[in-house]
Amino acid sequence: MSRDEEAVFRRLLSSLPRYGAGRRWDLADPYLRRHAAEHAARVGGDLLGELLSDGEYLVNADPRSVTSALSPFRDVYGGFIQQLLDVYCASVSWHQRVDPGARRQILALDALRLGHRDLAASMERLPGGRVLPWHCVWSSATNVSRSAGATMTGHSEAITALTVTEVAGGLVAATGSKDRTARIWDLTTGRTRHVLLHGSPVTSLASTLLDGRPILVTGSDRITRWDLSTGHPLGSVSVGSPVRQLTLDDTGLIAMATETFPYVADLHAESEPPRPVRSAGQRVRFMAVCREGSSSFGLAVTEGSYVSAFALPGGELRYRNVLRRNGDTADRITALATQDVNGQCVALVGHESGACTAFHAHSGLLVHSLLHPAVTEGRRPRGVRNEVDSIEIHPSAHGWRAVAGHRDGMLRTWDLGSGGLLREERAHAGSITDLVTTTVDGRRVLLTASEDDTVRSWGAETGELRDVLAGHTSGVTRVVPALSGTRPVAVTVSKDRTVRTWDLRNRRPARLPGEHPNWVRTLGLHRIDGRLYAVTSCRDASIRVLDADTGETVREFTDPDGQPLQAADVLTDSRFAWIAAGGEQGRLHLWEFGTPEPRESTGLGLGPSAVTALAILARDRLGFQVVAGRNDGALAVWYPGTGEEPRLLAPPRRGRDAGVSALAVAATTRGTVLLSGAYDGTCRTLLLRDGRQLHSHRYGTPVKAVAIGSVAGEPVTAAGDDSGRITLRRLDDGTVLRTLPGHTGPVRSLAFSRVGHVDAVVSGSSDGTVRIWETSTGTPLHRIDLPDYVQTVAHADGVLAIGYGREVSVFAPSSQPTPPEHRAEGSR
Repeated sequence: MSRDEEAVFRRLLSSLPRYGAGRRWDLADPYLRRHAAEHAARVGGDLLGELLSDGEYLVNADPRSVTSALSPFRDVYGGFIQQLLDVYCASVSWHQRVDPGARRQILALDALRLGHRDLAASMERLPGGRVLPWHCVWSSATNVSRSAGATMTGHSEAITALTVTEVAGGLVAATGSKDRTARIWDLTTGRTRHVLLHGSPVTSLASTLLDGRPILVTGSDRITRWDLSTGHPLGSVSVGSPVRQLTLDDTGLIAMATETFPYVADLHAESEPPRPVRSAGQRVRFMAVCREGSSSFGLAVTEGSYVSAFALPGGELRYRNVLRRNGDTADRITALATQDVNGQCVALVGHESGACTAFHAHSGLLVHSLLHPAVTEGRRPRGVRNEVDSIEIHPSAHGWRAVAGHRDGMLRTWDLGSGGLLREERAHAGSITDLVTTTVDGRRVLLTASEDDTVRSWGAETGELRDVLAGHTSGVTRVVPALSGTRPVAVTVSKDRTVRTWDLRNRRPARLPGEHPNWVRTLGLHRIDGRLYAVTSCRDASIRVLDADTGETVREFTDPDGQPLQAADVLTDSRFAWIAAGGEQGRLHLWEFGTPEPRESTGLGLGPSAVTALAILARDRLGFQVVAGRNDGALAVWYPGTGEEPRLLAPPRRGRDAGVSALAVAATTRGTVLLSGAYDGTCRTLLLRDGRQLHSHRYGTPVKAVAIGSVAGEPVTAAGDDSGRITLRRLDDGTVLRTLPGHTGPVRSLAFSRVGHVDAVVSGSSDGTVRIWETSTGTPLHRIDLPDYVQTVAHADGVLAIGYGREVSVFAPSSQPTPPEHRAEGSR
């Protein structure tokens, strides 16, 4: 950029209205908001740093413009700019979908989550001195990481494949997607280099050097070769069946798993179609290309769990057999890895039973059956899936190791020489979808990706947890290590359709308050012994009790069988506090607040269907009752302490979507009333004493949130459905009073409460917002924006608690809120 252009740009900046020492970016021309970072980067010098250190600019600027000007790793900036950009990038993918008002709220929240209270307070303050109507008192920070680098977006459907390689100009990642594209990403800048169009979903890809040229091969209903440097196609050929997986070696040999036979092709023979290897079996699930000595061969695993080896490129069969049986049937193979071990190709497969088998890939001879107590002793809770989802062989200081990641989040390590189990631990709260080893600062590190939305970094020799790479908002499906210059990085893809980079040199900070390993499912605010607590469930085996003032976890109540708990509720009075919870296998548990062991447990006697919603309430002066809904649609009531079996209120219902998704209970003049919502859109109101139905309504989409309250003294029900609509009805006859439109995603939680001086209903939605409505008029009072899907909300004693993603945040009203008429574009 010339000096004249720099002068013009600086004059544009100086023309912005100011307040005190700051610029009014909310009043800036749209062009300047979109392109200021781009121009500042071209000017160079200190101008970009000046721009990035302005919080009001980050609130109002186009996020794509900001991220395109950033270095993928913020430690190059240092000081306050790095701190501010760490906050900005914590939820950068969410910033791209919201307006400046929502962005301000999210930036203030993320500043607090990262421990920058002064910055959070400044982000809450609008030009003119007013503040946002609600401020965050405390928040968990489970899903933020200081190790995060760039976040790359562009795919519109699920990402199916990832590879990372070097080309001229630096490190790149290639991804394939169901959106019928492959994308080449520049990992040095975090930008898209090329978009490669396909006629059908891309299911697999791999890269290699061919005659000195970096080549990408993509698989869909055909295989296509691309020049990685330019993005230009080099040729395409049809395959006889859709490609599930492809793998290639450095000589250009390709082996493909398809829905029929394995196929083989040679990149050097461009005109020859891929050849089927019919002798290896049909419906191939996994493929590998192996080398031993001077011979190359393919290894194929079918859905029937036959393992076959065949010569490459000819396809002559070497062997075909079943490695392991579970009773009279083959123990289904669920993962495959190969590794050159001292000149021999060793294959490792994981099974549905949780066992692993190591064998010589060239001959098929068994090396070891790798077992663990959950297989040999049947030591596994009912309903827990133990199958192997990811597997790897890697060297260590004491020989070779086999590592397996399981569906239940367990990570197991064996000595490959002896077959002995060295270590097992619960590494994740969800399935371990991928694992790989790399070297960081001279030490071997194991990376594990999981359905719990995280990647974890472990010392491969010691098993010590080094770092938690948190920031994806859905399950992580692939992780690939690489070197970006001299920086060791991990590249990940997720079901949230983003590609992210992470700095592997960092170590995890101390444990933060209120961490939840899964999405927060239920959340309630309850005063116990004079203190206000937040009680949560997140579909693991624990119910957590958090101090609502500080966020510290003060108690945990755990399912005695280690089963996931999906719902919890609390009953308190002047004498006691009881916690009820239910989850998998239809079990219900009851704890006294001061006792870690359950006081009483029961099953609902209707089979193993999971409890999906429950409530606890007083029965009379001598006892209480627990009402539970299940995913088969049944409703039942349990009377702890009486020895009575749970009483069925409503039988199981037919249909895949008949399950109970939400329920609420309340005492009325007609008796205690139960309101339930279901995934099929049914909302039922029943009398608890006899199960008699007062009325039922059918919505067009699933009803996932219900509540009972009052409007002007009249009892009413509220139901929120997946269309984003909230419907208020008279409890007596089901007449619609009004609907509350506004949410743009499914309503997941509702709560009646008194907010300030008005009766209100509080709603949380998958659109990432919490809204507060005046019940008598339906007027929207407030909106709070969060950087993830809101699952549950609660309001009590002037405090608002929100569960979103894996986080819990507690908000309180600000002392100088912004009146509705002043909430311009820069506020909400």
